[in-house]
Amino acid sequence: MGLGAIAGCVSPPVPESADSLPTPSLGPDEAPVVVQSFEDFTCGYCKQFALEIRPRIEREYIEPGQVRFERYDYPFLDEEWSWKAASAARAVQAEHGSAMFFEYADRLYKTDVGFSVELFGTLAETVGADPEAVKKAAREEQYRSRVEVDKKLGDERDVTKTPTIFVNGERPESPRYRHLAPAIDRLL
Repeated sequence: MGLGAIAGCVSPPVPESADSLPTPSLGPDEAPVVVQSFEDFTCGYCKQFALEIRPRIEREYIEPGQVRFERYDYPFLDEEWSWKAASAARAVQAEHGSAMFFEYADRLYKTDVGFSVELFGTLAETVGADPEAVKKAAREEQYRSRVEVDKKLGDERDVTKTPTIFVNGERPESPRYRHLAPAIDRLL
């Protein structure tokens, strides 16, 4: 099953406000296990998690329908670019849904050049999103209020570093696959 089939292929309507944008997710709503990840786009460990560990979780747990994966923004490393990158990704999500959000997020993580508003637009174009809308969202931090909701939730759950992962509300020893897989398996 491809990523589009996991998250849905239909583009959702653009939400009435940034606050109504749902949490980006993969997998079925009714999955018995929910993995929640708090990430910062400027975090090197988040990059490693998103590009190396999450794909294994997708193959082994999300695609078979056992896990729902939810990604939360926890911008704290770079006062400017952490927030702008989160707004850019949320603009892609608002236009095209969760599957496209994750494709765009992966491209953000794969970039080896410094973040810029122009880069956000260029990457948006590569996934079929409106580059001007994404640049505007980043520049004006149009989704800041939505990202602040995620950040507050992380603060309430004592998130102090990224990525911080929860499996059905419990924090495994680390975000490494060798700690996540057993935490998931115990709940299946």
